Amino acid sequence: MKKIAIDRRRFIKITTLGSGGLVLGFTLPGFSRAAGPVPCDHFQPNAFIRIDKAGQVTIFVGKQEMGQGVNTSLPMIVAEELEVDFQKVKEEIAPFGSLSKDAHDTGGSQSVTGSWEELRKAGAVAKAMLVAAAAKKWGVDPGICKAENGMVINAVTGQTLSYGELACDAAGIPVPTEVKLKNIRDFRIVGKEQRKKNLKDMLTGRAKYGMDLVIPGMFYAVVERCPVLGGSVISVDDKEALTVPGVVKVVTYAGTGKPMHMRAGVAVLATNTWAALKARKLLKIKWNEGDRNKENTEQLFKIFAARAAELPQNTVHTIGDTGVVTATKSRTLTAEYAAPFLAHAMMEPLNFIAQVKDGQCELWGGLQLPDWTVDTIAKECSLERNNIKVNLALMGGAFGRRLMCDFALEAVKIAQQTDKPVKVIWDRTDDIRNDNYRPANYHRMQAKWDDQGALQSWEHHVLSTPISWMTDGTDIKDVSENLGGAHKDFWYAVPNVKTTYSPVDFNLHRGWLRGVEPVQNVFAVECFIDEVARKLKKDPLQYRLSLLEGRAPFTAYWEKTVEPERLAGVLKLAAEKIGWNQKRKKNHFLGIAGHMFFCDSYAAHAIEIELLAPKKFRLVKIVARIDCGLVINPDGLKNQMEGGTVFGLGQVLKNEITVENSRVVQDGFNNFELARYSDVPEIEIHTVKSEAKPGGVGEVGVATVSPALCNALAAAGQRPRSLPIKNEGFTWV
Repeated sequence: MKKIAIDRRRFIKITTLGSGGLVLGFTLPGFSRAAGPVPCDHFQPNAFIRIDKAGQVTIFVGKQEMGQGVNTSLPMIVAEELEVDFQKVKEEIAPFGSLSKDAHDTGGSQSVTGSWEELRKAGAVAKAMLVAAAAKKWGVDPGICKAENGMVINAVTGQTLSYGELACDAAGIPVPTEVKLKNIRDFRIVGKEQRKKNLKDMLTGRAKYGMDLVIPGMFYAVVERCPVLGGSVISVDDKEALTVPGVVKVVTYAGTGKPMHMRAGVAVLATNTWAALKARKLLKIKWNEGDRNKENTEQLFKIFAARAAELPQNTVHTIGDTGVVTATKSRTLTAEYAAPFLAHAMMEPLNFIAQVKDGQCELWGGLQLPDWTVDTIAKECSLERNNIKVNLALMGGAFGRRLMCDFALEAVKIAQQTDKPVKVIWDRTDDIRNDNYRPANYHRMQAKWDDQGALQSWEHHVLSTPISWMTDGTDIKDVSENLGGAHKDFWYAVPNVKTTYSPVDFNLHRGWLRGVEPVQNVFAVECFIDEVARKLKKDPLQYRLSLLEGRAPFTAYWEKTVEPERLAGVLKLAAEKIGWNQKRKKNHFLGIAGHMFFCDSYAAHAIEIELLAPKKFRLVKIVARIDCGLVINPDGLKNQMEGGTVFGLGQVLKNEITVENSRVVQDGFNNFELARYSDVPEIEIHTVKSEAKPGGVGEVGVATVSPALCNALAAAGQRPRSLPIKNEGFTWV
């Protein structure tokens, strides 16, 4: 066979559009190349698939399930190539260590798009080995055999052998180095709606999340953490706490610095949660809060505003030269936008189990980056990495919170002070007040146009409390802070562009939240382009399209390709479904926004409101449109886009974290308010039919909700420029 070198884009086109599939050479985790008789009770050609002699197919999911549905979408990909009945397939969490380092990592909406090719190959390899085993058994050429519904069929004689009957024979077949993948037009599973694999267990309470795990003999622990990041314990009076029945002991541990920023704590260990929680209230602790215990968010936003008017610290991206563009005041628009710190607020509060004994450490719980967790624990707790065992669990939400592992690290530090397993439980107040928060951010925008109204200059100065590993904010090299239209991914065709970044330090731990940097930057970009259009008395949709259509694809951050035509497509389709060009009822107004997310997906939201009074409105309808390439599970995509839309709706309406004296003010859902049923109108989700490589869907649906609603309010005569809009006096019914 002649080998041909192909680039990535051509490779994707061939794999998705070829009339007969594609022959590929590769290696996969878990393969053994030994041939001949081997001890057998099952067939497991790689780390993703096991078939036992009864024909039961188990597919191991390497990505972490936290509600986004990877325990359904990823097995669908394998099952498609393996040719099995998906309803009969079992799914299990791939044991930690069964895959290569970092392969268990889950975040950035990368699970499907990053696993697509590998999982197709895994299924195709197993199928090829089963077909080869059947052909050998029948003494025929494999070319006359085909796999179908969990069995191999002899096309000439009609004979059949089930995968269970072939399992042991297939285990002795050499692993092929090349396989042929199916044409996507022949797919029977991928692209068809499938309910979540564990949906029944979730609804009946049988699904075991980290909070449900019980290890024999374990202690329960709750922690009183230093209220100020970077503080330490001076002294602890635990006399009253130790009188509570069930309390075993009280221990302390020191906090850590960057990047994990685990706070110093005092932990109560008990035989039950109620004893531990009651005893915690009786602790008398003196803290050394350090010299950064007076910071507050009101002052932070004043600093943002002052710094926004100064020269930016870092130039991130330029096209042309904005410095040479001159315009009169009437042909210049400047605006500033702001958004607060945000908590993750997943439904299952943090929890984790650890046991340390004789230099061996065993962990139980949900982690988005388990390899980083192991590395961090090994370093911070003076343990050998190879002596740390991880048992992964389902997570009741994460939204990026479990990318960090401060909660696991503290469990190990506590477990090192007893000979029993320790389960650390966080309550809702612990969760809200000790998060790693989505950064507070601020944006100064300026645009200039010529006498004919053609946009000539676009400047975007981003200011934020960065998610970089630096704590003082003076040496920011992680320019991903500008992702979402404030970097090389800026999608509108403007001849002169300058995007910049200035970090502002603040004594609060920051981290990634669902939608990451694009959420904060898209808010500014999509509101400001709307402002420019209205200033020029142009239709905001048509103005966007005029700056997108005809622009060629270009390479952005992380070598991702931005295709403006696809963004224009989702904007047009969202507008069509909301009735953009139709006559509207009195006092009904529309807003729209779109963006490209770096998981190769494009989304737009169009929102209809009814204005009831100045700054009082009713949400009438939300339309979301997504182009994420080939859709794996339409039901899962709908779940994710609806969830992302509601997540974004909470952010624009009322989510915020405020800080006084370096302490988070909010302590639960009573004052860190999430979107409720009464806040959510009718939501329509529409997809673009595509045969392109699948992109991600978990985060792409968040970013455009805020600007679309703010743009609708602007159409009604009042434009909010800071989030949440309740702080600008807006109310809704």
